[in-house]
Amino acid sequence: MSSDTATAGSPSGAGSPSGVIHDIGYRTYTGDRIGRLGIVRALYWHSLRSAWGLGRGPRAKIVPFLALAIMCLPAIANAFAVSRTGVHAIAYDEYMYSFQLVLVLYLAAVTPELISRDIRNRTLPLYFSRPLRRTDYPIAKISALITAMLVLTAVPEILLYVGTIGSLHGGSAVWRETRAFIPGLELALLYSVVFSVLAAVLSCYTGRRAFATGAVAVFFFGTYVISSAMVRLTGYRPHYVHDATTDGGGYFVKPTSPGSGPKISGLLNPANLLEGLKDWVVGRAPKNSDVPYPGGFGIVYLAVVVVLCALAVLLLIRRYQKASLL
Repeated sequence: MSSDTATAGSPSGAGSPSGVIHDIGYRTYTGDRIGRLGIVRALYWHSLRSAWGLGRGPRAKIVPFLALAIMCLPAIANAFAVSRTGVHAIAYDEYMYSFQLVLVLYLAAVTPELISRDIRNRTLPLYFSRPLRRTDYPIAKISALITAMLVLTAVPEILLYVGTIGSLHGGSAVWRETRAFIPGLELALLYSVVFSVLAAVLSCYTGRRAFATGAVAVFFFGTYVISSAMVRLTGYRPHYVHDATTDGGGYFVKPTSPGSGPKISGLLNPANLLEGLKDWVVGRAPKNSDVPYPGGFGIVYLAVVVVLCALAVLLLIRRYQKASLL
């Protein structure tokens, strides 16, 4: 009786194991291992695609491509107007400041998707279990965001330039237009870098998308209102006279420098800060500019831009050095 029971429970008797090992043909990975730089490139490319909603649903593409359309349509209309009248409705180096609202809305919608989602989904430990340094992650993310912003800022400038030179005659006219275009393109790059690093550092401290979106929007809009109000409250009034010695095409130079109050107030918002820095670099300001010409105070604008970007990147890196606590 007991012998039959043991035999039924186990093919080889009571003391034999009942498990069976099956050969399923498992083979180890023999392909190329991309290593750390390959992971950074893959993370950068994935983040760049996410910034434009590529590889995601239709709703994710609405804000990025709507923002691009809003930025490009005035450039196309302006290029058409130049071909008819020969007059620029908006200068290259004034384009970003005029459409900063679109840039901020784009960042408020896109940056939380790039930065906050990984915190919310707790995927950072998975990233960092690979040969990826904790500094590589924020560098890849911020590089992707800057590239996405550069598409948004540079494409309209390029469209305006190409549309304008298509209606010009003579090499001198094309060269004059190119000289005006290059500073505008450089300013587009500067806007992309400064706005992106600030939006990224504002989004990296929360995994809630709504909070990150609100932080980005409130920071840029709030500081713009405060800075612009302080500029006027400290006594600044636009008062420019035409300077025939410049070849800026519609540029004016302020005859007297504003006091320190308006200049300091211009430091309180990223857009006003960059506009003041631009005016200081070119040595002149547009007619009726809302931003005071910094004059000798321009070196302070430059220092603030450098320190602000360096501090934002440092905070971003420090945040992900402590990612194991998330």
